[in-house]
Amino acid sequence: MKLQATALAGLLAAGLAVPALAQNQPQPPPPAAQSQHGDWMMRRFSDLNLTDSQKSQIQSLMQNYRQAHPRGSAPDPDARKQLREQINALLTPDQQAQLKADEAKMRARRQGNDTSNVPPAPAATPN
Repeated sequence: MKLQATALAGLLAAGLAVPALAQNQPQPPPPAAQSQHGDWMMRRFSDLNLTDSQKSQIQSLMQNYRQAHPRGSAPDPDARKQLREQINALLTPDQQAQLKADEAKMRARRQGNDTSNVPPAPAATPN
């Protein structure tokens, strides 16, 4: 009887340890995590009112870029510039202007120069 209780306790302890060990094993990132960068890029274009065709073409360009330049690979400024030019070529002049304005706002925010939420200075009153 004592042997059965010991064996049962050992099995129970082993059963509880297996899931804990499995959790400590490195897991590959889920597929959604691999495409987060692409999702962010598409959100960046959300204000541009892209057509379905433009969205599809941009997603294809970005997918090709990511396959040629996986995360962790050396930066390739020329390839990045080429990607930007290819995307820009798909946009209308109005969309290009909107993208440029959005990028300027983003740069200003990063540099702490975002004045879009600052009320204008009071007008000077003549004496």
